[in-house]
Amino acid sequence: MNSQISADYYHSEKIFNNEQKNIFAKTWVFVGFTHDFEKPNDFKTIKINGTPIVIQNLRGEIKAFLNVCSHRFSVIQSEKSGNRPLICPYHGWAYSKNGIPTGIPKKPLFKKYSKDELCKMKLEEYSIEKCGNLYFTSFDKNPIPLRDFLGSYFDEIELMSNNFGKRIDVNRLDIKSNWKVIIENTMEAYHLGLVHSDTLANLMPVTSMENLTFSFNSPHSNYLIPLIIKENSKKLKYLHKNFSQRGFKVDGFIHYLIFPNLLISSSYGTTFNVSIINPISASKTEFISNVFLSKLNEGSELSDVSDFADTAVDYNRKVFDEDKIACEAVQEGVKYTSQPGVLSLEEERVHKFQQDYLNYLK
Repeated sequence: MNSQISADYYHSEKIFNNEQKNIFAKTWVFVGFTHDFEKPNDFKTIKINGTPIVIQNLRGEIKAFLNVCSHRFSVIQSEKSGNRPLICPYHGWAYSKNGIPTGIPKKPLFKKYSKDELCKMKLEEYSIEKCGNLYFTSFDKNPIPLRDFLGSYFDEIELMSNNFGKRIDVNRLDIKSNWKVIIENTMEAYHLGLVHSDTLANLMPVTSMENLTFSFNSPHSNYLIPLIIKENSKKLKYLHKNFSQRGFKVDGFIHYLIFPNLLISSSYGTTFNVSIINPISASKTEFISNVFLSKLNEGSELSDVSDFADTAVDYNRKVFDEDKIACEAVQEGVKYTSQPGVLSLEEERVHKFQQDYLNYLK
């Protein structure tokens, strides 16, 4: 089957801007984990459709606001994450949990604002909802509920994320590639034999379609790949002994795309990878990979699995370095052709992703 999008979709800035407007500004976008907002004033910042947004714990409530002061338009929270009150660093205007200015330095020098006038200076607020340990926000004025957006995957993602234990790595990469190249790379196993000959290819017996199980929940999808070493083997029983009571188990490797740019995967349910694919431009992407261990058995300590954790971190980093090289090679090539690609049955998830992508884009 043919690819549904031509090469220019991977490098055109005009198409990139259209994606920001019609995809990222119209869907639910992952913004953080529950532990990112545990303490009062914990915050994270992102941009959606080029607009700066702050997500912050304000008196125990997680809120999402336009990250621009109503006074003279300074950015309020300038770091990607941190802990500080919702106070503008320029003139010190402070905001309530509802985004209304409540602290105005030298207030008598301004006119006497009524309650209604202060409410009109409220920071623009965006919807925010949670699935398990994952927070999502929507730039859309009237988004569908997150549960409806995730469909049948809501309960699956909730179960997985509720079993996240210690985060053992955060790996940030700047990849000179279009965000869709990276998404599509993760959705097929066709490249494993060459790109990951010393890593994934030694774990996944992907030699025929019989080894792949696809699931589609438009616009999201997943696949399940059995692994060569089975859970009941002596080796894994030893390695997984501190996770034997875990609440999420999978017979192999499972990988989800939560459209448009969130990737969640797990091997056996003992380790989890959550990757965010942040488009920067048509040919540059910020890749952020989070690695979690599953929750440990009662009585087990992190020191008991330190070697296991170190191996998982090193392995994930090596795999993503291999993918980075492959994706950047694709980005170099798309500039020189106008042809659509061709896809095998093994790349069915790529085909479906492109279909959903075009539906949003149009």
